[in-house]
Amino acid sequence: MFIIKGELLHIFKSADYTNKETGETARGKVKLQLLVKTTIRNGEIKNELIDISIPTEKYSVYKESMNQIVEVEVGLIGKCSFYGV
Repeated sequence: MFIIKGELLHIFKSADYTNKETGETARGKVKLQLLVKTTIRNGEIKNELIDISIPTEKYSVYKESMNQIVEVEVGLIGKCSFYGV
């Protein structure tokens, strides 16, 4: 498990998804939009906007934290590269 820390700018629900083959509809996920600031080698700050899906039941944990720094526990999906800091 990892933790991503950033400023919570927005919370939104993604669009529902309909499987074209089965016609089954899956509800859209709740997503947090975080502004993550990273200091790069030359000392400059790089801003990244990151969307993180969260379980619907965790919405209440974040809804009062708009425009504040939050920490979100995340898991990884897919290939990821790591580097030492």
